[in-house]
Amino acid sequence: MKKIAIAISILAVFSMTAWSQMEGGRMGGPPVYSQPYSPEQDAYLNELIRISRGGQLYDNWWKVAMDADKPEKSHPLWMEQSTNQRSGYDTYRCKECHGWDYLGKDGAYGKGSHFTGFKGVYEAGQKMSIEELQSVLGKKAAAKKHDFSGHISTDDIADLALFIKKGLIDTSRFVTTEGIPVGGNERTGSYLFRRNCAHMCHGMAGAAINFGDAEKPEFVGTIASDNPWEFIHKVRAGQPGTRMPSAIINEWSEKELLDLLSFARTLPRDVSEIGSWSRFRGGMGHRGMMHGDYSPGSGRGFGPSME
Repeated sequence: MKKIAIAISILAVFSMTAWSQMEGGRMGGPPVYSQPYSPEQDAYLNELIRISRGGQLYDNWWKVAMDADKPEKSHPLWMEQSTNQRSGYDTYRCKECHGWDYLGKDGAYGKGSHFTGFKGVYEAGQKMSIEELQSVLGKKAAAKKHDFSGHISTDDIADLALFIKKGLIDTSRFVTTEGIPVGGNERTGSYLFRRNCAHMCHGMAGAAINFGDAEKPEFVGTIASDNPWEFIHKVRAGQPGTRMPSAIINEWSEKELLDLLSFARTLPRDVSEIGSWSRFRGGMGHRGMMHGDYSPGSGRGFGPSME
């Protein structure tokens, strides 16, 4: 018995020595464990995370900011317009005034029920510094009614300003004023959708999560067709209040966004269009485990359509 114990000890020592000589288990290769980021890489990644978060704040800040209360009354500036009849928390969303394309009255929200007459933020992002953008959103705002410091923290305002400065894109380069994508590759978009969107959340038909309600369902294809600018924004920044990945953080190109949008527009827009899609695994399955708050019939409180 003693000899067996000695033999086991020798084998253990031999194995540990051999492992160390193999540089982490791979003979002659690099260590198995990944190397830490450099300070520059870490700072760059942190900035991408902040830009993405700023995009979510632009979309729906009370679902992102810590301890933020959902506004009940309309925004103080809402009385300066009379064309957009929405009220309450909708009026506090940056996108409701400035649009998903960031062009305000000069973009997609320049007509229809979303029209307010307010300017967009794209030009401001090009011309103003981050500090100036922060002042517009905070207590130093020239228009005191635009002061958000009573609703979100200084860090939130900083992230939102960073998004406006570094996160905005000019969607007019690849989406027409009618909302038609130009030059997208549906086949490449199909690959991107299957690899990044279908399995865990949206299903092969993009209908596993209903963003609307039972009477008026809204799927990936609905948003891509009715409001491509919202589709692009949410793919880039992620959906507030969920663990949806961000194309900003993953550094997707505008071409990849365009390809994905082009394919998404081929997906069912309502239940009647699902048809043969349901034969695919996940066509109507995968109840969106990462988006449990978007179960059919629950609604999301706002819709993507241009109405």
